[in-house]
Amino acid sequence: MTTIRQIPENLVREFDRLVQDSRTALIGTHLNPDGDALGSALAVAFYLESRGLECELVCHHAAPENLRFLPGSERFSTEVSRGSFDFGVILDLDSTDRLGSVANHFETCSRVVVIDHHKPHHEPGDLRIIDESAPATAVILTRLMTQLGAQFSADIAVSLLTGIVTDTGSFRFRNTTPEALAMAALLIESGADINLVSEEVYNRKSLSSLRLLGRILENMRLESGGRIAWATVSFDEFEQNGASDEDTEGFVNELLAVRTVQIAALFREPRRGRVRVSLRSRGDFDVAAVAQEFGGGGHRNAAGISFERDLSQGAADVVERLKSCWESSRSTSRKG
Repeated sequence: MTTIRQIPENLVREFDRLVQDSRTALIGTHLNPDGDALGSALAVAFYLESRGLECELVCHHAAPENLRFLPGSERFSTEVSRGSFDFGVILDLDSTDRLGSVANHFETCSRVVVIDHHKPHHEPGDLRIIDESAPATAVILTRLMTQLGAQFSADIAVSLLTGIVTDTGSFRFRNTTPEALAMAALLIESGADINLVSEEVYNRKSLSSLRLLGRILENMRLESGGRIAWATVSFDEFEQNGASDEDTEGFVNELLAVRTVQIAALFREPRRGRVRVSLRSRGDFDVAAVAQEFGGGGHRNAAGISFERDLSQGAADVVERLKSCWESSRSTSRKG
């Protein structure tokens, strides 16, 4: 039988003591939050409030439309109502600069806890609960709450399930583990509706979103013998289709769906001169390593970059690096 892994007891005890000694908490996550970021932050808020704490949630960006079904998603703000907090919790974040405009609020916290599954760029926080092998931050939180003896309310359960479902690609990605599946069963038993999560996250698209996807697929380019697929979406194309960047959620996976493709890159210009890049890969190719060369980060098979530069030149530079890394990895593989 698959069991839920354990967080070191000293970390669990320290977190528990911090909760016991506190009355207020600030909870935040990264720019352009995804399901794991929002779901994890909300789950922490619901848990701490069940223990009598007053919580506020901050994020540089509001919840995207496909995640607004989450209970409490409207609670995220860029402002806080008090001058200080007993402690802060930062979730799903490998670098504090990705907090954006809300970063300064955590300077008012007496202590800061970081809970994450990314390889850190640096090590902020007074207490760090990190597991790079975990498929989602929500997985780490499910372990933590289980060890703390938490009661999984329906709101906590659906928040955590959303984090697990989205970061495993609805259990299709390589990072899906037996533990993640066991946790999903536990959370469904606790009241989470997996049909609701799947329907809202994956099956509800705006007309402008689908039109933009058609444009992306039509303009997709292949490199390295069909092993690399990439496409761009300019600011003008967003405007022409009445779409926003959140409408492109998951589109990079459509590029990766081509049978020969091992690496996919989608370059978007949601505002002039601001480029966001989503990278995905199959197998052992590490797109996070390439992302880090351009100031980004993420996981081996899923990473991202944001930079201020010309869309065409930025895309050309990243694709050229992907091609170089791909050829190098193939050469090494053949020698081995």
